[in-house]
Amino acid sequence: MQLVRSFTSSALRPYERGAEFGSHHTDEIARNVAAYRRLFAARATGRFDVEEWARHAWHAIGSQAPWAVEEITGIAHGAGVPVHEIAALNARTELLAIANPTGVLECSTVVSLPPDGSPVACQTWDWYQAMADGWLVWTIPLPDGGEITTLTEHGVLGKIGVGAGGVGVLFNKLHHVADAGGTGGAGGAAEQLGYPLHLLCRRILETAADTAAAVEMARRVRVSASSAVTVVDTAGRAVSLELFPGGTGIAEPIDGLLVRTNHFIAAEGRAGCLAHTIGEGSEIRRRTLLSELAGSPPGSSGPVLEAMHDHADVGGVCAHPDPALEPVLQHATLATVVIDVESRSLRVTPWGPCARHEAATTAADVRTSGRT
Repeated sequence: MQLVRSFTSSALRPYERGAEFGSHHTDEIARNVAAYRRLFAARATGRFDVEEWARHAWHAIGSQAPWAVEEITGIAHGAGVPVHEIAALNARTELLAIANPTGVLECSTVVSLPPDGSPVACQTWDWYQAMADGWLVWTIPLPDGGEITTLTEHGVLGKIGVGAGGVGVLFNKLHHVADAGGTGGAGGAAEQLGYPLHLLCRRILETAADTAAAVEMARRVRVSASSAVTVVDTAGRAVSLELFPGGTGIAEPIDGLLVRTNHFIAAEGRAGCLAHTIGEGSEIRRRTLLSELAGSPPGSSGPVLEAMHDHADVGGVCAHPDPALEPVLQHATLATVVIDVESRSLRVTPWGPCARHEAATTAADVRTSGRT
């Protein structure tokens, strides 16, 4: 039975924090580096030199997200791996778009804004089965006394989570014709790489005081791969930022409910959406969740998780590995996440909503279990 791994940093400065994290997760980081190298090679539709693109990723982070350089360097030194390998993990969305701009449809997100209650934010995190043991809940104390709690992968600075300002972040992959420069893959130049989306999530968690600040932050970056970054705050505001090369769309709640999967909802990116070329699952999942949650927006996570307990043969919300696929390409729901922005905590369940085992993880739980 898989438990939720957790870790709480004690160091406050970026390099020292990274070095501490790397030294405590040497084996896990090495496994993730190897797993992503296999995945890049398996997904590539043409020549894709992993070493070369990892170095391009390190250059892109240095030029576009210099705030992340010290922490990534610390993780690399602590884990005893080259720094460009950690850069590749943090830019894995961008590198996968270079290797293959289509990929798979994954992840479902629901934000409910009940009129007389606190926001409810839930997500299934679907990803490749090979990474099933490659993630954790990481709590990061900040110098000003606040802290971040994020579900992320070993070596990646952030993903889904809640920040010190009470802003929750959820993440869904999108696919657009302009991804990776619209070149169709590995033939593009290093300059194709934009701001890594996982680093954007971490930056929002660390610095955004509310949804408006997160929107402004996202609008300022240039991306080379598409994703939807959904943000919700304690004031009951929520938007889903549909980021794609050359533009940003914003999807807003309708009747107190924001449901998103892996196709563009806002008009800005809809014409270039590639989801239909991958399959109809994204549209089906969104229709299922909207139908199940129609009416008054839920005031707790229970009805949302029940709606996510869906195993349709095509477009099921709770995904399980497909043995017909090559092992490296099988994907599944690896975790189910509930974000409470009021208490600034996460509740994380390994695997999908149908999993019997639940592990409740709050910031306090992580501090206790992760402190060395």
